[in-house]
Amino acid sequence: MTDQAEVTRLLHSAQSGNPQALNEALRHMYAALHGIAKAQLHREQMERTLSATALVNEAYLKVFGGAEPPQWANRHHLLGVAARAMREVLIDSARRRKASKRPQEAGRLPLLEITAELSDHVDYAALAECLDLLAALDPRQANIVAMRFFMGMTAEQIAAALDISASTVQREWRLARAWLQRELER
Repeated sequence: MTDQAEVTRLLHSAQSGNPQALNEALRHMYAALHGIAKAQLHREQMERTLSATALVNEAYLKVFGGAEPPQWANRHHLLGVAARAMREVLIDSARRRKASKRPQEAGRLPLLEITAELSDHVDYAALAECLDLLAALDPRQANIVAMRFFMGMTAEQIAAALDISASTVQREWRLARAWLQRELER
């Protein structure tokens, strides 16, 4: 059985009431989540206040800290939810740094363009505001941006996770990227 199929089976077992299954699924997923967190932090050239392990742990608390246990469709769904939680942790961290430093407008590094390659300098707070606006207009495009930008997923991986074609992902990515660029330049 592939790791994806095994994780999906464990997630379904956890939803059926097996508490051990969720722990086992997360054990299988930890290396992937840690790798995503490490890559994301590596791209962030600003002052680092989080380690990859801390980012994964903070995301875990966001996802599993609620009273109701989350419902998962499969491994890709779990990765998508984890990506969103990591995004929120990074944004919260960036906002805390900004609040403590209160940089002048000239000292900020705005995200002027989102390209297919992940940017080295990201204004997470500005990106978060724009992604929230985009999510209100088109939730799927906002999901695609989050999966591509925060997780570094390819169009094919996103297509599999969202159960759409890779060409649809690419088209939606181009539209979302243009919209975000326009919004961030305002």
